[in-house]
Amino acid sequence: MRLILILFFMALTLFSSERMQVHMGTMISVKIDDENATDAVFSLFKELDESLSTYKSNSEISRLNRYGKLQLTSQTKTLLERSLEISKLTNGVFDVTIGALSHGAYRFGGNERVPNKTELKRALVNVGADKLTIKEDYAFLSHGAIVDLGGIAKGYAVDLSIELLKKRGVDRAVVAASGDIGCIGVCEIAITDPFSPNKTFATIHSVLPIFAVSTSGNYERFIKNKTHNHLLNPKTGKSEQLFASVTLMDNGDNTRLDAMATAVSIMSLKDAIALLRREKISFVLVLNSREIIKSELPDGVVVDFF
Repeated sequence: MRLILILFFMALTLFSSERMQVHMGTMISVKIDDENATDAVFSLFKELDESLSTYKSNSEISRLNRYGKLQLTSQTKTLLERSLEISKLTNGVFDVTIGALSHGAYRFGGNERVPNKTELKRALVNVGADKLTIKEDYAFLSHGAIVDLGGIAKGYAVDLSIELLKKRGVDRAVVAASGDIGCIGVCEIAITDPFSPNKTFATIHSVLPIFAVSTSGNYERFIKNKTHNHLLNPKTGKSEQLFASVTLMDNGDNTRLDAMATAVSIMSLKDAIALLRREKISFVLVLNSREIIKSELPDGVVVDFF
């Protein structure tokens, strides 16, 4: 049974309509003043889940993992290309071939377990961006490699949802898929306390026309305890131990933020801050020591800490 993830953020702004459905293994929340557009967003999430899921046997990604070669639809091709681009930006720290670890060694989403050193070593042989190539409309995957888009797919779905709503003329909305949130117009988003997930410790206020937020945290999903969390380093096969949560903000592009939040979560603090500053991404980083490190914010965005 697939795990339904707890929302990291709660959009606080009141709307005339708020509805929720489960897609992509998490609760999707749509807050909007145009209720007729909500069904279109949910349909989009369902469509993407059918294509990108590693849990659905007939999805494009499952067939690619099974056969090693597949002709791609345009949406799946775009996401895989973005994944490879971000892998280069992060020097391979973000890697969608992490599936040999996440699905193979740890079996997240199934009969979860903590692998031993021999099992990790065996799985790591099949992890690396060079295991996946795209030529024209085809993807090619090395034997034994497994693509897992869990670190980027929800952000991509939020981006496509915001794009859909803008085309429909919507000027005020919030689409939330776990820690990936896209806003059209004024919105307020509460950041969950990673040490007390039923509480919040800060509120983000945005008046930007388009605003994107993404978070990644070690309290979201783990085996036995947070030491064995789902944020796996593709170079070592081990779970991250530095960050309790990573919150990234920008004026759009949830796809990039989702992947960057995944990557930053398993970096050293020095490397994480250097990457985020180079990419001009605003951040609130919470260390396991409870220290909070925050960047300057773009005009139109304010973060209030409690």
